[in-house]
Amino acid sequence: MPLFARETDRGSVVGMRRLRVRPVLPAIIAPLLLLTVAGSSGIEGCAYSPGRVGYVGNATCMGCHDGRSASDMRRFRDSAHAGVSCETCHGPGYDHVRVGGRGGLLIDNPAREPFAQQAEVCTQCHQDTVRGYERTLHATAQAASCHDCHDVHREGGLSKAKQGPVANRLEAIAETCSDCHGVQTAQFLESGHAQAGVATCVSCHDMHREEMFTADPVDNSLCLQCHGSRFLGFHTEANIDFHTGDFHPVDPAQSGASRCTSCHMPPLEQEGQPDVPHDHTMAPFPPAATNELLGEGVFPVPPNSCAGIAGCHDPAVPGSGPPFDVNNPMDNTFLQELYETIGELP
Repeated sequence: MPLFARETDRGSVVGMRRLRVRPVLPAIIAPLLLLTVAGSSGIEGCAYSPGRVGYVGNATCMGCHDGRSASDMRRFRDSAHAGVSCETCHGPGYDHVRVGGRGGLLIDNPAREPFAQQAEVCTQCHQDTVRGYERTLHATAQAASCHDCHDVHREGGLSKAKQGPVANRLEAIAETCSDCHGVQTAQFLESGHAQAGVATCVSCHDMHREEMFTADPVDNSLCLQCHGSRFLGFHTEANIDFHTGDFHPVDPAQSGASRCTSCHMPPLEQEGQPDVPHDHTMAPFPPAATNELLGEGVFPVPPNSCAGIAGCHDPAVPGSGPPFDVNNPMDNTFLQELYETIGELP
């Protein structure tokens, strides 16, 4: 005669025969009996998924993660990952459910793993993307993990605001990036690109590629992705030359002249170029503004759109144009006259 209840594959108690407990043992046997019955019965709906021992299915997870019994994950139903099992990322949940989910016990949380292991769960579906990310500075410097930028439980998959129309998507991306790049994000949000809602951070930056750009900024491909159209007027080299006043040959790979980012995104520091932060307002920084900073006692000043940029009017780079010293007020005054002349060209 079996002592305890039999359990089916579906986790339900199907029968129990009467137990004869000797009077000297009730204090021991009764508690064990209760624990066994409760443990074998499980929670209603917590059945093994067919063919996968220990897996309970998304419905069971969502039965508790509704904001009342456990953290609210109902937004997961609207996410791109809604068709993926919770247990694909979190591991089998049967034991977690059996203990009532207390304190997140007996379940995996990839975001709590050591940095070097956090991306492993993502490789199950996004192997190429993760391999690219692992070569970026975000990964090699352990500056940002997948989970710092992405929340797979949200629509749009970002760790911040919910994505929707373009304006909301821009806001969500900018808010996510601002956690680490606050200055650049604030500047970008002032730009015409952001104000018009035509571009986001990820229009230019790809955090899953080693170089972290969507195209090469050195040969202007980055900007010409959009501005190379006939509509925006930069579809030929002649048009680009004309934009810069016919003073600069389109030869950025050798000298940096006519590189879009040199004028529209000058670096914010003289030393350490090109790896220092760059201005993200996308607006040229005039030499006259540099003289204002010099008058305020700022030294050394940041580069402006005409001087101080490595490879542009740089004495260290032959062919980069007549050299100018960004810390010299007289040079900046002369350059300001050129700057204004170019700005007045039809």
